[in-house]
Amino acid sequence: MKQEYPMDDGLLIRYLLKECSVEEALAVEEWLRSDEVNRQSLEALRFAWEAGLKASPSRVPDPEEAWQRMERRIERRSGLRVMRILLASAAVIALLLAASVLFQPGRPRPEPVVQHKSVPTPTPAPAERTLRTLQQVQTDTLPDRSVVTLNRKSSLLVNDELRSQKRTVRLEGEAFFHITPDKDRPFVISTPQGVDITVLGTSFNVKAYADFTEVIVETGRVQMKRFDRTVVIGANEMARFDHIDSTVQVKKNLDRLYRYFRSREFECDQTPLWKVVNVLNEAYDDSVVIANPRLRGLALTARFNNESLESLLDVLSETFEIQVEKKGHIYYLK
Repeated sequence: MKQEYPMDDGLLIRYLLKECSVEEALAVEEWLRSDEVNRQSLEALRFAWEAGLKASPSRVPDPEEAWQRMERRIERRSGLRVMRILLASAAVIALLLAASVLFQPGRPRPEPVVQHKSVPTPTPAPAERTLRTLQQVQTDTLPDRSVVTLNRKSSLLVNDELRSQKRTVRLEGEAFFHITPDKDRPFVISTPQGVDITVLGTSFNVKAYADFTEVIVETGRVQMKRFDRTVVIGANEMARFDHIDSTVQVKKNLDRLYRYFRSREFECDQTPLWKVVNVLNEAYDDSVVIANPRLRGLALTARFNNESLESLLDVLSETFEIQVEKKGHIYYLK
């Protein structure tokens, strides 16, 4: 069904010039669909515009001559509502005349009118990206040139503010950080459990899990804070915040087992079996369970270089004369 209703000539011209808004473009397209005559009217305008563009820019067009040319072109198109097309075409001619007068060679261009408004410029949000690992360890250089190594099944949220004022990241899982020194901009690692780890320039390992947050420092000093509890530790020390009973533990770190995901080595030096098993469960997809509680305190001194889980358990079995039984994806130490 045809819907005949007027359409503003200025809007049609902006539509041809692709200078109208999305809402205006939708209105024109609906008007075009409502009646074929409307589409022919727009084509006449387009034809007149393209013809005007071919005129020499160095000459001011004669208004009477331009009008007569426009009228002759339109009269040759049958079935058009002539009066409406002439009015619309006249608007195009007026635009062309104004443009040719304003931009004649040698004619000074009018100075633009600048309106000064005290409109605050919105500050764009910093771009964020997430480093995420599944089954593989990943090493990446951050925007401030600090280096992070993410353990398996971990994620680190980073934003571009590391280049400017703040150096803050958010960790879930485990990672080792080597922080670029900057005394004016501390580096802060936050965790979902509300622990903030603040450093200037140092290297350290962080575990951020639901039950606990643990930091082991290799070089420099690290501050850990959760709510009103704050601790500071240095090289070869570790601190652990337990989120279940809200306790804090600080002590010397006596082994290098935590380095396994960076060095691909398991370094045990009088390390209790329960701790070895915990690390094996982090490193491999299969699980190890100490079925006999009396085995938990057995101390292991050994070094394994990129061994399979079965090979490691074979060594444990021979060393401690214990039985290893596998059921599905679980190894039981008896």
